[in-house]
Amino acid sequence: MDRKFDDCHVSKAIIGFDGPALYENMRVEDMLECIGLGTHPRVACEQSYHLSDKCYSIKTHDYRLIASFGVCPTEDPKVGCAWLLGTDLMPTIKKTFVKHSKEYLDDLMGDYDYLTNYVSMNNKLSVRWLTWLGAEFGEPHGVDYRRFTINRKNK
Repeated sequence: MDRKFDDCHVSKAIIGFDGPALYENMRVEDMLECIGLGTHPRVACEQSYHLSDKCYSIKTHDYRLIASFGVCPTEDPKVGCAWLLGTDLMPTIKKTFVKHSKEYLDDLMGDYDYLTNYVSMNNKLSVRWLTWLGAEFGEPHGVDYRRFTINRKNK
């Protein structure tokens, strides 16, 4: 689902190129979430790209990486593990990102019945965005985390 917008473009991720660029410039909030869930941010980047069924990168028109997102299969073929990791350039595309998030959610959903992952409840911006996407939040996982689920029917 390659698309060009006024302030960025989205295209299939280039695994060996985008992953290291993302790790080098990852938002503090995303790094803290990775660490809080027991995974080094570099490992989270590598696994996210390599395990994904679908994986996209958002870049500026001069090809600076803004974020990457995708979906990885789980043991249950009806459940996908959605992920998004960003850089400090995310605020530069705020309107475009929010406006088109649901389109990309539809694409990531594919044949899955629902998408899931964990989010830090301290990451207020991510929680608000996930809520807008139709996410439901489960019981606490550890101190600050909750599993979110986006069902096909809730989108």
